[in-house]
Amino acid sequence: MAGSVKMAKCVSAEPILQPLYQMDTFLNISNHFQIILNHFRSYKYKLMCLISLIIIFGCGKDISNYNEIYVWTKIKSGITARLYDVDFVDEYNGWVVGDSGLILNSEDGGETWGNQISPVNETLFAVDFVDKNNGWICGRYSILKTIDGGKNWELGYNDDLKGGRYRDINFLDKNTGFVVGGRGDLGSIGILLKTEDGGETWQDVAPQDVHTLTHISIVDEENIWVCGFGGTILSTTDIGLTWTIRKLNVPYVSYLTSIQFVDQFHGWVGGNDNDWLGFFRTTDGGNTWIQRSAESWPPSLGVNELFFVDPLNGWLATNPGAGKYAIIKTTDGGLTWEYLPGEMNVNNIASLCFINKYLGWAVGVQPVNANSEGVILRYGKIK
Repeated sequence: MAGSVKMAKCVSAEPILQPLYQMDTFLNISNHFQIILNHFRSYKYKLMCLISLIIIFGCGKDISNYNEIYVWTKIKSGITARLYDVDFVDEYNGWVVGDSGLILNSEDGGETWGNQISPVNETLFAVDFVDKNNGWICGRYSILKTIDGGKNWELGYNDDLKGGRYRDINFLDKNTGFVVGGRGDLGSIGILLKTEDGGETWQDVAPQDVHTLTHISIVDEENIWVCGFGGTILSTTDIGLTWTIRKLNVPYVSYLTSIQFVDQFHGWVGGNDNDWLGFFRTTDGGNTWIQRSAESWPPSLGVNELFFVDPLNGWLATNPGAGKYAIIKTTDGGLTWEYLPGEMNVNNIASLCFINKYLGWAVGVQPVNANSEGVILRYGKIK
């Protein structure tokens, strides 16, 4: 108010200067307006930059990997034995098992591999570590244990399975774990063992009348899953005290080879037979299962192994996979799939392991002249 009163007095006292005063006022207003306009333009530019950054980062895109290419490469391990399983606990420390008691260890992300001494000479089918020290292996009849990263392996348990064998081993922590397999000719009796003391002792926790069980997936103590012959899927929410049995609508002679859940809702299961589109996914915790379409990949290919790192990103080893179909990849939860480059000369991939969507490993077979040899693959960015 004081300013307006002062202006009124000035105008009435000096009427002859009014035009000059009005011109000066106009120029001052114009200068102020230009300054405001320049500030607005500057803020507008900054605002546009801010909005662009929000769009980029707010959409969950990892722009650090936009210009990087991720591929599978063969690792020269010098191993000719057939390999069955691979497990890494971090980007450096991993293990591979295979024929004739073979145990391999890497401490540099799979670039080089060294042999570890096995107390048995039988085929070793699965390996699982919960950290870089505590690990277990199941062979045809035996369960091995180490507490020092494999420098020393001891025979923790073995059994005469009457023509059957153990097939998979998986631990929740360094105390609680499970082993599955089959007993008797053709593995007609399912095996499901549980330990609560790190593998020192094992108890049979299999439900009645289940056939051979093949694979285990552990999310947490309330989400543990097992699959097996005849479309059998087992789940437990109390660490194996009780089990819920589900049956997929598949041919009785068919069997499921691999199962994985990444949380309480999202899971996948596959079967190795190649005539019934043996791949299913669930988004409601296993209440309903959606079978793959014939267009997702060639109907003649089944599933050896699958591995997902989250609800969208996963890899699948086909059976009998060869060439570009040996390993296929999805980024939409299994709706569509990408194939390997045609020149990747591998087949029958037996195992996959990833620690994130940018780094993983696989083991399988590669043809060498007229023979087949074990092969280790690494998935990562081109160096």
